[in-house]
Amino acid sequence: MMKDKLTVTGTGDSLFTADIPEEYFAGDFKEVYEYINSCDVKMTNLETNVSKFGDFPNAYSGGTWLNTEPEVFEDLTKYGFNYYGTANNHCMDYSYHGMLSTIDELDKRNLAHSGTGRSLEEASAPAVLNIDGKKVAVIALCCEYSLRHLPSRAGVTTNTMKGRPGVNFFRYNAYRAIGKEDLEKLKEIAKETKINAARDRSVAGGFDLPDPEGVYTFGDIKFCYDGSKKATECNKTDKERVMASIRKAKEENDYVFILIHCHDSKGISHEDVPDYYEELARSCIDAGVSAVIGGGTHQLRALEIYKGCPIFYSLGDFIYQGMRVAHLPADFMAQYGCDKNATAWEGLMARSKNNTIGLQVHKCNFMTVLPKMEFENGKLVSLEMMPIVAGFKREGKMDGLPYYAKGEESKEIFDVLDRLSTPYGTKIVKDGDMLKVEL
Repeated sequence: MMKDKLTVTGTGDSLFTADIPEEYFAGDFKEVYEYINSCDVKMTNLETNVSKFGDFPNAYSGGTWLNTEPEVFEDLTKYGFNYYGTANNHCMDYSYHGMLSTIDELDKRNLAHSGTGRSLEEASAPAVLNIDGKKVAVIALCCEYSLRHLPSRAGVTTNTMKGRPGVNFFRYNAYRAIGKEDLEKLKEIAKETKINAARDRSVAGGFDLPDPEGVYTFGDIKFCYDGSKKATECNKTDKERVMASIRKAKEENDYVFILIHCHDSKGISHEDVPDYYEELARSCIDAGVSAVIGGGTHQLRALEIYKGCPIFYSLGDFIYQGMRVAHLPADFMAQYGCDKNATAWEGLMARSKNNTIGLQVHKCNFMTVLPKMEFENGKLVSLEMMPIVAGFKREGKMDGLPYYAKGEESKEIFDVLDRLSTPYGTKIVKDGDMLKVEL
C-alpha cells in the first residue's frame, strides 16, 4: 500500500577523493548516517570522477583534476545514498573516459544517477527511484558561463550524427550595465584597439549573430544600456529544454527533484545568488519540481521557500577532501611552477602557498546542513536541518569528513543561514542543535 508521506534529504557536494579511516566510522559517522537513512530519498552531488588514473587528464579541469579510485569510492557508498548527481564542473576532468567510467561504476553498483551521459538525451534524463509505491524522478544540471567548460556540454543525437557524451549543461547570458556616454567611449576604444575585429568579420560572414537591440559586445563582455537588462538571465533555449523535461518527468512520476550545480555569483561574494539562478530555480518549481538542491559554491547560500517548495541555493560541501587528491597532471604543475613529476601534495602546497590560502583555510567552506523534508500528498509539511561541519582542520584523514555540529558550531551555522535566508522571507528557528523552518 502506498504511503502518503515521503521524506527526502540532499547534501552539498561530496568532494570525495580519498579513503575514510576506521576511527571516523567508529565515531562521527553514526549520527550522520542515521539521519540520512531516516529518509526515503537520499541524494548527493558526486564532485569527482570514479576511475583508475589510467584515463588521460583533460586539457582543462573544474579547478583541480578530481578523481577517486573505484575501491575508495566504496567508502562513500557507506552513507547509504540512493541517488548520485554527476552534473558538475569536474565531470570532464578526465575527459570522456573518466566521465563514462563514473557512469559505469555507478551502474555496476546499481546506484541511481543523472546529469551526465553518452548524449544530451541521456544526460538530461531523470533517474527514477521507486519508494513505497511512489515514483521519484531526480534531474541534475550544471550551470556555467565560462567558455572553458563549454566543451563538457552533452550533444543532441540526430538522424546522421551521434550525440556527444557530456553534462546536462545550462547556459546563461551576462551583461554589464553602462551609460550612453560610456558606451560611446567603449565603441571608440574598440575601434582604436580592434578588439572586436574578429567578431565583426564573423558577423559580416554570417558565422555569428549581431548584437540585439540595447546590447553591445566589447571583446567577450556584453554591455547593456542603462541597466535595461538584469545582470544575468537564463539562456532561452536551455530554459525551455529543462522546463520541458521537468514537465514530462512530473507527468510520469509522483515527485520531481532537481540538483543544480552553480559556481556563479553577482560578483561581490559567493553568498550572492545571481539573477539567472533565482529565475531558473523558481521556474523549476513552477514546472513541477518539489525541491531544488543547490551546490557548486563551497559554502552555504540562502534557503527560499517558493510557493511552498524549498530552494537551497547552495548547501556547500558535505565532504571536502580537496587536499587529498592522489595524483595531478603536468598541466596543474606547470600552472603553479612545479616540476611535471612533482607529487600532488607538492602541487597543492604550491598553489595554497603552504596551506595558507585556498578553500581549505576558511571554515565557511566546511559548514553545511542536512535537510530532512517531509512531504505529504505532494506538499511539503515539515523541514528540519541537521547542522554539519565537514571536519574543518581536523587531523590527518579525518579532515573534511562530516559530523553533527553542536553547541557553538550549530549556532554559527544557524547565524549564517538565517542571515542569508531572511531577505527571502524564510523564517528559521533553532530547536536545540537542530534547525527548523517555519512553513
